[in-house]
Amino acid sequence: MGKFDKLFGEFGEFGEDDSLGASVREPARVPVRGLSGGSWVDDGVYRIDSRYPLGSLHGEKVLARPEEMGVMDIFGARGSVVFLDLETTGLAGGTGTYAFLCGLGFSSGSDFTVVQFFLEGPSKESRWLSTIDSVIPEDSCLVTYNGASFDLPLLRARHVLARSRPVWDGIPHIDLLRQTRAFYRDRLESCSLGSMERNIIGVTRHGEDIPGRLIPEIYMQYLKTRDASPLEGVFYHNEIDIVSLAALYCHVARLMEGMSQDGADLVKAGDIWMAKGERGRALSLWDKACEMSQARAEAFARKGFMAKRAKDFKAAKDAFLSALGVLSGESRRAADVRVYVMLEELAKIEEHRFKSPESAMSHVETALDWLRRNRCLLGNAFAGMNRSMARRAERLMDIMKKQRGSR
Repeated sequence: MGKFDKLFGEFGEFGEDDSLGASVREPARVPVRGLSGGSWVDDGVYRIDSRYPLGSLHGEKVLARPEEMGVMDIFGARGSVVFLDLETTGLAGGTGTYAFLCGLGFSSGSDFTVVQFFLEGPSKESRWLSTIDSVIPEDSCLVTYNGASFDLPLLRARHVLARSRPVWDGIPHIDLLRQTRAFYRDRLESCSLGSMERNIIGVTRHGEDIPGRLIPEIYMQYLKTRDASPLEGVFYHNEIDIVSLAALYCHVARLMEGMSQDGADLVKAGDIWMAKGERGRALSLWDKACEMSQARAEAFARKGFMAKRAKDFKAAKDAFLSALGVLSGESRRAADVRVYVMLEELAKIEEHRFKSPESAMSHVETALDWLRRNRCLLGNAFAGMNRSMARRAERLMDIMKKQRGSR
């Protein structure tokens, strides 16, 4: 027995038409009813193609050629960009969970094409996996939404059971959920794809859409009846997921380029560039955000911390003062801890870099007064913040006494 056989021996012996570990078997060779708009491309594999003109609107976003979004190279994009989304028999994982519908989206000529591969039943899974692989170019990049945690691990596990290896294994993969969270985790209650459609892309789905939680049950019912007509809403759900994913990809690319009139978008894009080591691009986006009404305080603060790290303490001081000015001019019901942070940073710079304990003390006194006024709103955080600032005040008073005594 070779290494390959030993590796897969624990799964037992499967014939060509065995279920590959699936928990449900479909009735043998009962004709499938209710499929339309496509054709059988292999034994047990049904294909449906849909096309959307590039340059058209999906919701409120332009559907552009993803390969033209060169800025996405920073996340690993290369070659052909292929969007992937699965519909499965459940979310629990394990050998009993498998995918029965795979949607792939890519640019083709002047269109964005969605290709869907439907699995007739679990006994044809190896053919279904092979068919999917046949349309994914080796020199491409896969884009998913939460695919790093679910879609790709599931497909990879099914390949293991089928004793095969996916052609896409090892090619670049962008899980767009990560970039979306970087922009919106503090601004939206949810970063699900559905939330992105409602709040960012502006997509309203038709009544035929099937909620994701109902999809496994509908597919299981199909396996019993072989009537695929109730799955029409599932095909629609998967198709719109793919198109929305492509529209969101283009939207994120535009945000990374600074193509937004929302200062919060620019601040977040700058954060991502900074994390990638692109200080110049980050600074240019924060500079632009400083000129907008939204997120000006955050933009000035980030410029201040960048200047502080670069040991340009004059620029850091100016930026922190600007951030403080913006925050002081805003009317807020709740305590804005950023006021305290800016005052603390200014006190540190004045004390340690400009050797001006008097100026540092003025910021400390302002901070202590702010703490007293917001004590009830700060809750348990008040004690630690007040203790830290009071210690700073004591130290500064000692320094000033020593300076007066030496004169």
